[in-house]
Amino acid sequence: MGNPTYTPFQETLHNGGFIVSLANGHQSIDQGTLTGGVKVLAGTVLGTVTSALTAAAAALGANTGNGTFGAITTQAAPATAIGSYSILFTAATAFTVTAPDGQTATGSTGVAFSALGIGFTIAAGGTAFVAGDTFTVTATAAPGNPGITSAAGGSNTGNGTLGSLTAAGYAAKAGVYAVEFDDATHFIVSDPTGAEVGHGTTGVAFKAGGLSFTITAGGTAFVPGDSFAVTVAAGSGKYKPFDPANVDGSQVPSGILFATKDVTTVDKPCAVVVRQCEVNASELVWPTGMSAAAIATATAQLKALGIQPR
Repeated sequence: MGNPTYTPFQETLHNGGFIVSLANGHQSIDQGTLTGGVKVLAGTVLGTVTSALTAAAAALGANTGNGTFGAITTQAAPATAIGSYSILFTAATAFTVTAPDGQTATGSTGVAFSALGIGFTIAAGGTAFVAGDTFTVTATAAPGNPGITSAAGGSNTGNGTLGSLTAAGYAAKAGVYAVEFDDATHFIVSDPTGAEVGHGTTGVAFKAGGLSFTITAGGTAFVPGDSFAVTVAAGSGKYKPFDPANVDGSQVPSGILFATKDVTTVDKPCAVVVRQCEVNASELVWPTGMSAAAIATATAQLKALGIQPR
């Protein structure tokens, strides 16, 4: 008589099954609304739609000038964080960047780095970098756009250089920006709080205060007092499956879905584990095809929230 044959049992993901421990009471879990248009499994890492997604311009009153307001781009998360970014080499060509808020990302020499609200390229020199070599990038608060500088560590072995340094800028604010002309070609932009964020010129791309746009002069020139209102719609604050490729704020992890929800056709209320907890790392659900390095970066971001994958 042969050995019996058994059908393998594949256990499904249970609601809350990824949890190792929670804080007392309901401290670890928040209630929210889940979106995304798909079925989302328990244990899925979520992000929050927080960025200003849309902006529209309209003339205030009857302008004399008939120039046109071009497409408006709002700065989405991650915006530039004010403070010091640390860049630590882990090998001759590999480094880790840590933002002022503790979020991390990885990069390589000779490859443009763009994440965490900053951009730069580190070029290798005649003497190779070694583990422990460092750079510091400092973003300082300034009207319109942050100031940004860099410095190499004083005891670096490698003599490569950091160049092409850029700041993504501040995140756009929800509300109404004012754009007012003070002559035929020059205008001033103020944010929803009334703070001046920058001066611009027709025909020249403007970028400050979380907005980017170009105003094109028309056949009739603008006159002092001509103005536009730019209305920026806020993000929904809803949760959706985290993906580092998203650009609406949900590219930053903000919690873990407690129970499976199908939001294919309609958004639904949900419970999200957001702080003071331990979770089973092997039961977390990440985007399909996400690399080990990207998962490591996102895991560090969860830890910064007080969510400890084990």
